[in-house]
Amino acid sequence: MDIEYNPSSICFGCEALGGTDWGNVDLKELDKAIHKAVEMDINFFDTADVYGLGLSEERLSKILGHKRLDLFIATKGGVRWTKKEKGRAKITFDSSPEYVTAAAEKSLKRLQLECLPLYYIHWPDPKTPIEDTLEAVKNLQEKGKVKHFGLSNVNETQLCEAQRNIQVDYVQIPINIMSKSPSESFISHCNKSNTRIVGYNVLNMGLLSGKFTTNTKFDSNDRRSRLEDFSGTKFEENLSRIKELKVMASARNQSLIQYSINSVLDKSYISSVIVGIKNEKQLLENLKFKI
Repeated sequence: MDIEYNPSSICFGCEALGGTDWGNVDLKELDKAIHKAVEMDINFFDTADVYGLGLSEERLSKILGHKRLDLFIATKGGVRWTKKEKGRAKITFDSSPEYVTAAAEKSLKRLQLECLPLYYIHWPDPKTPIEDTLEAVKNLQEKGKVKHFGLSNVNETQLCEAQRNIQVDYVQIPINIMSKSPSESFISHCNKSNTRIVGYNVLNMGLLSGKFTTNTKFDSNDRRSRLEDFSGTKFEENLSRIKELKVMASARNQSLIQYSINSVLDKSYISSVIVGIKNEKQLLENLKFKI
């Protein structure tokens, strides 16, 4: 792959394309939002093989059509799943060379690409020495099947260990105005090693959309129905904090969503932020600032 990319600062998060964990999803509306995003010069799309157990990748490829060849598509591997007759699939972390190689090949097939622009290891696997995983990644790069390599959900120690074996081009971390920022040493290390930092969960699983109230109930097909932050006292505390943040956003003539995204993008060490989008209305609300 000879294309050189300049990823947009807004990355379109495609987890909802998998059709699970985020409530009801209208795929026709998502289709429109993806095409609109491309029209608005968003060229960075983030997915993973585990989102919808392959469905997110397949659907993203189908929606984008030939346009996928000119876009910076990131996917992730290293999470193995076993389907059950009923209930959720069983998920385990597996970054063994054999599994990562097979997972990357399957992602290529689902995305209909000859080379993955960006391939992350989704989560650290304590059972597999990182150098073994990275040998598999380097082999994929040598064969022209992976261009840029990244790590997701790693700490500084894990990142440094990986960097001794391979160039880590991107690292993906959770970050929002309700959470702690990464350490100065983590940021400094990324700067020195030319590792771009991509932020996810910038809207704190939708809390920073400002649309929830104490009466909000989440369906069983929505992961938030199972999380402490979205029920009981903790949910009430979060909503109280949201009220304070809305006042701060209003002082800047921004919606809470815009304020939340900008607050992360304004950090000099952040290269892009991933925003989960379900429809065109959400897209336009999120993009009322420079891409």
